[in-house]
Amino acid sequence: MNEIFLTFELLPNEIFINIFKYLNTSDIFQSFYNLNFRFNTLIESLNNLHLTISEDNQYINIDLFSPYIHSLITIGDVNINLHHFKNLHRLILHYPTNKLLEQLDIDNLPYLEYLSIPDILFGMSFIYQKIFSNKFPNLKFCNLFGFETIETILNWTTQTLSLRILKIGLIDFYVYKAILYACPNLYYLQLKMFQSYLKLSYIQIHSNLKKLEIYSEIYDWQYNDQLIDIFLECVPNLEQLSIYRSISISKILDLIPDYNWLSSIITKRLPLLKYFILCLHIEYHLEFIEFITTETHRQLRKFFFNAHKNRYQSRLIIK
Repeated sequence: MNEIFLTFELLPNEIFINIFKYLNTSDIFQSFYNLNFRFNTLIESLNNLHLTISEDNQYINIDLFSPYIHSLITIGDVNINLHHFKNLHRLILHYPTNKLLEQLDIDNLPYLEYLSIPDILFGMSFIYQKIFSNKFPNLKFCNLFGFETIETILNWTTQTLSLRILKIGLIDFYVYKAILYACPNLYYLQLKMFQSYLKLSYIQIHSNLKKLEIYSEIYDWQYNDQLIDIFLECVPNLEQLSIYRSISISKILDLIPDYNWLSSIITKRLPLLKYFILCLHIEYHLEFIEFITTETHRQLRKFFFNAHKNRYQSRLIIK
């Protein structure tokens, strides 16, 4: 009986591709690259290679494989040259340095489709300028949902036609309008809303936005409702609306009997709405601890569902 010996290199490409899924990119290149023509061709054909660089491993030799990286994550103070990542489609920057942010341009990132910078506290104006002036024509997803208040708009010269999903920080109605104009094909928008006393001007309709998430920490609910009404007037084709807001337990009991839970605003502004979620964060104080009861939560849900029933799916989340 003949014995058959199977060598590692005789395994089919599909097996190697599955093996590579369990290895990080640097290990793949250090272990398999330049073994032979077959492995080089196979590795270079992979279109989902990812790499995470932090302060602990930033000095690894990335010159060999950086042109093949599809997804890159940086964490903290890392000193890299984005120009080496010519095939980059997905970029996530946690606590980046200004030197790294300055490298964000089309010459370094011609294929960028996904950009996330979620941890910046300030100094992002020049990033907004690039995003909303079509400096990344392939960009489809952008997360800038940090803590900075966007108060001024530089010269956003051209529209960003490719952007579909945007998560942005604190904005007022003026910046909101500018973003809607700059991104006419936007499908999903997440924002933080802050109080503004700007004189409101002409409302321009955005027809393509279908999903909107609004985070608000404005405690004056009457004024907050007025702002929400104005924000919703711009997006009449909205199908999904989520609103996250806060209220003190000391005020919630007075609110229960008479508040219409935005139902009149939604009826007026959003005829195509299919889903509405209100996430209510109740702030508890020791002097009102006795009012925090299951019955209070039951009453809140009862009045909420009565306001929205039989028109669209609705959900109240109490935290």
